[in-house]
Amino acid sequence: MSNLAFKVYERNVKANQSKLRKTGQIPGIIYGEFLDHTIPIKMCNAELRRMLRKNNSGSIIEVELDDKKFNCVVKDVQKNNLHEIVHVDFQYIKPNEVIKMRIPIKIIGQENLESRRLTLETHNLFIDLQGNVEKIPESIEINVSDMNVDDKVLIEDIVIPEDITILTDPKTLLAVVSSQYI
Repeated sequence: MSNLAFKVYERNVKANQSKLRKTGQIPGIIYGEFLDHTIPIKMCNAELRRMLRKNNSGSIIEVELDDKKFNCVVKDVQKNNLHEIVHVDFQYIKPNEVIKMRIPIKIIGQENLESRRLTLETHNLFIDLQGNVEKIPESIEINVSDMNVDDKVLIEDIVIPEDITILTDPKTLLAVVSSQYI
């Protein structure tokens, strides 16, 4: 979690969201089981993009709204067909809350495969987990440097922290190694 809180501002739900975006603001929402109601928000597009470069969708972000701080997880970043951010959903979380998260899988060691004229075909680079918010990792690394032709990585091959449940089918194919000479 970052030391600096990400600043957001309350948004009038009746405000035109297209006009809001034209002024460099992005609409969003904070929701959560432990909030009395959802909170419509807006934030600076440039600051949002900077924050998202340093944090992924599994990161816990401290969001500041009217001098109140909320620990949130970025649950959804909606983009248009030009890949511009049009809306962001933050889920408010309490310490030790059990949540479901989609976590990115990061592949390392591909350069070793390439030096041996092998290619890694990726099929799915996310895994759905459930558990204590403080124990769910922000990402999971898979080292493929020692793999050979036709070796596969399945969800069931991933080692996850204790007390975390994998929600994705264990037989889901993540990646397979192939030869560049096929």
